[in-house]
Amino acid sequence: MQARWSLIVATALAVGAAVWLPLTADAHALPQSAVPPEGAEVQTAPKLVEITFGETPDPKLSSITVVNSSGVSVDAGPTAVVPGHPLELDVPLKPIGNGAYTVTWKTVSETDGHLATGAYAFGVGESAASANAHASKEVVSPPPSILAVVGRWLFFIGLMGIVGVASTCLIVSDVLPAFAGRMLGATWILGALGVATIVEAQREAAGVTFGVMFSTSLGTAAIERIVTLLITGLGVAAGLFRYAVATRAGIALAGIGAAASMWVDVAASHAGAQAPVGVNLVAQWAHIVASGVWFGGLLTLIFAVRGQPSEVKGRAVRRFSTLAAIAIIVVALTGTFRAVIEIGSIGQLFGTAFGVLVLVKVALFVALACLGAINRYRNVPRAATVLRGLRRAGSTEVVIGAAVVLVAAALVNVAPPVASSAAASTTRSSQVVVTGSDFATTVKVRLTVSPGTAGFNSFVLRVSDYDTGATVHASSVQLEFAQPLRPQLGESTLTLRRQTNGTFAARGGNLAIAGIWEVAVIIENASSSTEVHLQLITASPAPMVTATRFNGLPTLYSIQLQNGWLAQVYIDPDKLGADEFHVTFFSSSNETSEIQIAAVTVGMTAAGGTPTILVSRRLDPIGHFVADATIPAGATRYDIIATTQSGVAISTYVTITPGA
Repeated sequence: MQARWSLIVATALAVGAAVWLPLTADAHALPQSAVPPEGAEVQTAPKLVEITFGETPDPKLSSITVVNSSGVSVDAGPTAVVPGHPLELDVPLKPIGNGAYTVTWKTVSETDGHLATGAYAFGVGESAASANAHASKEVVSPPPSILAVVGRWLFFIGLMGIVGVASTCLIVSDVLPAFAGRMLGATWILGALGVATIVEAQREAAGVTFGVMFSTSLGTAAIERIVTLLITGLGVAAGLFRYAVATRAGIALAGIGAAASMWVDVAASHAGAQAPVGVNLVAQWAHIVASGVWFGGLLTLIFAVRGQPSEVKGRAVRRFSTLAAIAIIVVALTGTFRAVIEIGSIGQLFGTAFGVLVLVKVALFVALACLGAINRYRNVPRAATVLRGLRRAGSTEVVIGAAVVLVAAALVNVAPPVASSAAASTTRSSQVVVTGSDFATTVKVRLTVSPGTAGFNSFVLRVSDYDTGATVHASSVQLEFAQPLRPQLGESTLTLRRQTNGTFAARGGNLAIAGIWEVAVIIENASSSTEVHLQLITASPAPMVTATRFNGLPTLYSIQLQNGWLAQVYIDPDKLGADEFHVTFFSSSNETSEIQIAAVTVGMTAAGGTPTILVSRRLDPIGHFVADATIPAGATRYDIIATTQSGVAISTYVTITPGA
C-alpha cells in the first residue's frame, strides 16, 4: 500500500510540474544586445535598429517594428538578416527626429522553433522614459501549450518504446517474443501521433498556415521528423513479418530509425544552440537513447517474462539487468552534464521553472534507481524461480518512467536559465483586469491583460452567462482595439483561441502605446453575435505632479515631463459644471521658457466613464492652450497629447478632483 501511494504522489508531482511550471517560463531566442541599446539616449538619429539574438531567428517568421510616441510606425522597410551575421536582425528607419521610440520584436527560433516576443524603448535627444514610451521590458514567449507538451511526450514514449523493443529483442532475448511486432506497431503509432502534434503546436504558436510553415525552418524540421519516422515505419513493417531473418532485420531497422528520429529532434532542441554544439548534441542524444533502452526495454521485458518462471526467462532478466545498469550510468552522466550546461549555477537551479523541473526529474530518477537496485540485488538473482517481485517493481518503474518522460517533454518547451541570462534585467509587471457586459445583459466578460503595459501583452478572456455565471461556449471571439485620443492610429483586431479551461486567449502587440484604449469584444455563436465594450488604461509609471493652491484662485498642477520639461494645468473656475481646462508647456522647471506647441489634444475621462475629447484652442502664440469642459464630480483623468513645432511628441496625464 505504501508503494502504491508513493507511486501516486510521484506521478502527481511530475504531472503538476510539467503542466504548471512551464507557464512561468521565459522565451527561447532572447536578445543579447541591441543598437540602439535598451533605454539608451542617443544624440544622433539612427538609420536602423539592430538586435542580436542568442539563437538564430527565422527571418520569415521574425520581425522588428519601431513606432514613435504617437504610435506611428517609422520603419522604412522589412526586417532582414544582417548579411554574414545570422543571429542579427535589423530594420531600416525613416528619418526620425528627437523623441522616444518603442521597439517591438518577435522571433521564431530557427533552432528549436519557439516563439519569443518583447519590447523596449530608446530616446533620440531625450530620455527613453517619456510617458509615451512605457514599453513592456518583459521578454516572454507564450506559455507552452498542453498540445506541445503532450505531443513531445507521445513522441518520446513512442521512440523510446521502439528503441527498447529493439535493444531487448536483439541483445537480451534468445528468441524473438511473439508480441514484438505488435508492440513495435503500437509504439510507432504513438511516435507518429507525437510528430503530428508537435508540428501542429509549432504551427499554431507561430500563427501561420501550413503553406507558409513549410517554407520556413519549422517546415524543414517537420519534414526531417516525418522522413526519419517513415524510415522507422519501414522497419516496423518488416518486423511484423513472420520469418525470423526478416523480423530481426526489421527490428534492427526500426531501432536505427528511432535513434535517427531522436537525433533529428535533438538537433531541433536547446542542445542545438549551446556551445560546444557537437558535444551537447551527442550528450543529449545519448541521454534519450539510453533512456529508451532502460524504460522501453523494461516494458518489453515485463511482457516477455509473463507466465511461469524458467531458466530462459531468468537468463533474459540477468542480461537486461546488465544492459539497464549501463543505460542508467549513461543517463546519469549525460543528464548531469546537460543540466550543468543549461542551468549554469545553483541559484538558477532553485530559482527558475527550468531548474525546478530538473529537480523534479532528478527526484523521480532517484526513485527509479532505487527500484532498479531492489530489482538487481533482490529480484534478478531469483528470476528463474520467482518473477512476482520483479514484475511488481518493474511495473512501478515503467509508470514513474512515463512521468519522468512527461517532465522531460515539458523541459523541451522551457528556456534554460543560461538562455535567458542576457535578459535578466527584464521586469515582471502586474495585470490589468477589466470587466463588462453587453447592453442586453446576456453575457459578462472579464479581460485580463498581462503585463498590461504598452507593447506585447497576453490577453485572457472569460465569457459567462449574465444571470447564472455559467461559462459561455462561443464559436469565436475577437478583440477590436481603438485609441479614442488618437483616431489616426486606426483599429486593430486580435482573434482569441479557445483554451481547455473554457477561456479564450492570445498574445499580440495591439496596445502599441501607453494610454486609454477602447476594446470591443465580439462574441459569435452559430446563431447570434454579441458585442461588449470595454475600456482599459495601460499600466505605466504615474507622472510626478505637484499641486499648488492659492487663496481664491484655481489649484495649479505642475506635471514633470521628459528632459526636465514641465506642463502646467489648471481648471478655471475649478468647480462642477462649465469650466475651462488650461495647459501650458515649459522647457524648464523654472517656467522661464515656454515651449512652442503646434497642436494639443485633451481627453477627459470620468471614473467609470468613457473618454471625451475636448476641443482645444490656442490662447497665446507659443504654448498656452485652453478647452471648454463640463467637469463631472469626483476624480477625473485628463490625458494630454501635444506636438511641438519641431515635431517632438509629448504625452502625459493628470487626475483632478474639482474643488479639491
